[in-house]
Amino acid sequence: MIKNVRLYSVALDDKLRELFHHESELEAAISAMRLKPMSESDISTYGFAPLFGRSAHAYTFSHNGNHFFRFVEENKLLPTSVVNQVLADEVESREEEMGRALKKNEKKALKQAIITKMLAQAFVTRRDLLIWVNSEKGLVGVSVTAAKRAENAITYLRKALGGSFPAKPFQPRCVVEDRMTNFIAKNELPQGFKLGYDAVLKSNDDTGATVRVTKDDLTTAEVISHLKAGKVVTELQLNFSEIATFVLANDLTVKRLSLEDQYLEQNLPKSSGDKIADLQSMILIEGETLTELVTALTRAFDCEVR
Repeated sequence: MIKNVRLYSVALDDKLRELFHHESELEAAISAMRLKPMSESDISTYGFAPLFGRSAHAYTFSHNGNHFFRFVEENKLLPTSVVNQVLADEVESREEEMGRALKKNEKKALKQAIITKMLAQAFVTRRDLLIWVNSEKGLVGVSVTAAKRAENAITYLRKALGGSFPAKPFQPRCVVEDRMTNFIAKNELPQGFKLGYDAVLKSNDDTGATVRVTKDDLTTAEVISHLKAGKVVTELQLNFSEIATFVLANDLTVKRLSLEDQYLEQNLPKSSGDKIADLQSMILIEGETLTELVTALTRAFDCEVR
């Protein structure tokens, strides 16, 4: 299940819309950018993988305008501190053996040889990201909070789609911190949203004083006094239409997204015993939830909408 989402918007041209409407062509485009096996000299590799595991083979899943892809990052663990220590030991050993100091170019060549040898023996870490695209509404989400990792996934998706996929970071049409602060201070919650129990309040002055409220009533006198003193809300837990609870950051990144148990009981089919079918059922729910939630957030942070 998707827990974190960094959001983007995208204006699809007619060619891209056509591609998203033809699942076989979309499948071919994404699978062509599949993750390649890492060679001994590679330090990292990226690409797409079958969405529901190797046995399922399919690289895409589409329904009702929602499309999902699995993006994989593989990186070898090669800490700089370890490389530098091995290099220092090797330099010391060779200088004693040769009776002179190594030249700069000799140290550089030695370091490269050490890195090449260590890469062949290094452990590999693997991290999977889900990319969600709603081709009807021009919405995109990547299941990570780090901007750099999300942008990398978008870059690979753009390459897979022929070099054209003009996704841009989600841009609110108001000051997010001011709007979230008013959610609490003035009880100006947009339709469909309720306050949760967690928040981060931060001063705008040079001190950057921060107050974290956890599992508590956000409308208490203590919280309100912090807001009156000039602090603003930079993270806020919200409930959306009894469907999902999440934490919204001041860059509109969604964190700790969790579907409500009652909502799942009413909308998620009972387990069929088929793992892939069950995953497809869950991803259908996630696609519908993300579409509704992001559409509502777009309205909530539009200054022209009250």
